[in-house]
Amino acid sequence: METQPRDRRGGRQRDPAADSAIIDAVLDLVAAGATLTGLSLVAIAKQAGVSRNSVYRRWKTKDELYLDVLETINAPRSSPAGAGTRDDLAVLLRTLAERVADTRASAMLRALNAEAATFPRLHGRYFEEIVAPRREAMDSVLRRGVERGEIRPELDPGLISELLVSPLLARMASGATDRLDPERTARQIVDLVLDGAAAGAAPSPRP
Repeated sequence: METQPRDRRGGRQRDPAADSAIIDAVLDLVAAGATLTGLSLVAIAKQAGVSRNSVYRRWKTKDELYLDVLETINAPRSSPAGAGTRDDLAVLLRTLAERVADTRASAMLRALNAEAATFPRLHGRYFEEIVAPRREAMDSVLRRGVERGEIRPELDPGLISELLVSPLLARMASGATDRLDPERTARQIVDLVLDGAAAGAAPSPRP
């Protein structure tokens, strides 16, 4: 995983190697079981092999540091090519699956969700920069699928989107990600969901 956050402030030239070492230290400590609340900047500096001042010069608070950690694990989304609904959804879902399969990234996100009340700004940033764009991209693909006649128009795109991402989020929450193949898993989920949502599929009879 590439760990090079953007420089949030001017002044002294930052050392990318030190930045990466500090962010790696956070990810390693959280993956080993540390909580976001329990981590101290001193402990992070020790894990990274840098001076305490090196951390404080870059990040005055843990919130600021954790924001950069989130930015690091939020890999750029692959853009759907527009070839078809299944292929486009698989591209988007594979990006999420890759993040879930990354042990350190998924541990960081589990820790964030567990401590959302303690870090409301951080949690809000997670939804703003990671969750919301993913939902909008997926909803856009689903709307195009309805327009193309590939998805039944009476279905709620939001519900389909939730059905697509829920298996991966459940894997992340449980930590059972060691055998997750992002490409294959994304394709399997898309096929299972769209087989039921595809235009021409018979709806289940209502009681």
